[in-house]
Amino acid sequence: MHFHLFQFFQFLSLAFAIWFYRSLKSWSIGAFLPLLVFIFLVEIVGNNFEAFGWDNNYFIYNIYLILSTPFWLYLFRQMLGLSGMAIVIFRWIAILCMSFMFVNYFYGEGVKEFNSWSLLLLMILTIVFSCLILFRLSVTDIITISLYRHPFFWINAGNLLFALVTLVLLGLQPYIRENDIQLLHKSLYYAIIPTANIILYTSYCYGFYLCRAPLNRSL
Repeated sequence: MHFHLFQFFQFLSLAFAIWFYRSLKSWSIGAFLPLLVFIFLVEIVGNNFEAFGWDNNYFIYNIYLILSTPFWLYLFRQMLGLSGMAIVIFRWIAILCMSFMFVNYFYGEGVKEFNSWSLLLLMILTIVFSCLILFRLSVTDIITISLYRHPFFWINAGNLLFALVTLVLLGLQPYIRENDIQLLHKSLYYAIIPTANIILYTSYCYGFYLCRAPLNRSL
């Protein structure tokens, strides 16, 4: 059974989500718990696909993209604190996003190939929404706690960094494959992404820990 270092940090963030679940609910981000359970199980299955007799792990990660995106959209909506027309616009973005992913899965890149366009879309949305959340945190004057002690800052800083790294590597993937660029005897993608994962889940841990402080005012 393969178990990578970054999966330990995934499990650690899941443990933090369980331990501080009531605090996460008070900040309206309790959906992180089922999402992290799902992510952890997907990574275990995806990294041990050969044990199931599969030729590759594309299927499980394609399913992950379709099933996890509604969780991410819900969490971004909660952290943005939308109201009025902004909610209507967000719902249309969510509908269009999910429609694209289903079309790509069944009629585009398909079931047997990794749905890189769906991942690209999710990373772009992550960058946009994370930037919006961080911007609102930095300019609003109604938050009663320091920016660096706000859980949404650490959660979305981690999301933003991971999405940017993934987006850059996806864009460079044809060049990386053509020139066989490696780091530490690994493909550049597989050498960098685990480190980005470690940073991401460490930021989640700290963000969940900071949720202990009560939410007195919204964004």
